Amino acid sequence: MLNVLPGSFDLHIIDTCNLNCKGCVVLDYLQDGRITNSRYELSDVKEVVENLTRLDLHLEELKILGGEPTLHTNLDEIVDYLLSTNRFDFLSLVTNGLNFTPKIVNTLKKLDRLVISVYPLEEDLGDIIQASDLYKDLSSHVDVSFWRQNGFYLWGEEEDNIPYSTKLNWERCYQKDTCRVITKKHLYRCTTTYSEKKDMCTWDSQQEVIDFISSDNPLDHCKVCPFPPKLQAWESNNLPIDTKNFHRGINLIKNY
Repeated sequence: MLNVLPGSFDLHIIDTCNLNCKGCVVLDYLQDGRITNSRYELSDVKEVVENLTRLDLHLEELKILGGEPTLHTNLDEIVDYLLSTNRFDFLSLVTNGLNFTPKIVNTLKKLDRLVISVYPLEEDLGDIIQASDLYKDLSSHVDVSFWRQNGFYLWGEEEDNIPYSTKLNWERCYQKDTCRVITKKHLYRCTTTYSEKKDMCTWDSQQEVIDFISSDNPLDHCKVCPFPPKLQAWESNNLPIDTKNFHRGINLIKNY
């Protein structure tokens, strides 16, 4: 019997990014240097899907992420393969919108949903995209939405005047439903535990996976991970490089 795992599951295919956001939950959320996640080639992605197939599992949504996933040289092959598997209802991708080359755009038009993260770098990228021919082309093929990232969470730091407990942290955190992470060896209920490599489930048993995903019990890490954590304004770890890449991305959009 096919078992559908509800919610959204993240597949990180590359750790390279064209922005250097301070506090990035994948690359620098501890702010003490990058947490490196391995680049996934097509063979690695196939291994992930083979786990789903072996356990007869189906995902409600699979999200492709990085780093910046559009920098992956084999993105088109990965997307084509995933679409051929019938192991999810929706295929999505999250991008910072700064690498919309013609080849990348043709790949993105195959998706069900495209989420563009907008950071406060000079001009409003979302407004620029929505006024462009690029947006008209993309939105005629795929559902496009914008996620404005004006601040990043300081994971592990409490906000003032908010009561915290393990149960409250779990109940208030959106990640357990929308930021589940799948890898070749494990599943994680959130990006934070994925980055720290803790509180995971293996692919050994179908029932163990189902129980892990459906459980409403807080993770061990919820004891020390206050949610919502303190929020900081967006900052770059390398503003000159990020500004250069931002303007390159703007030119790609305007010249599409």
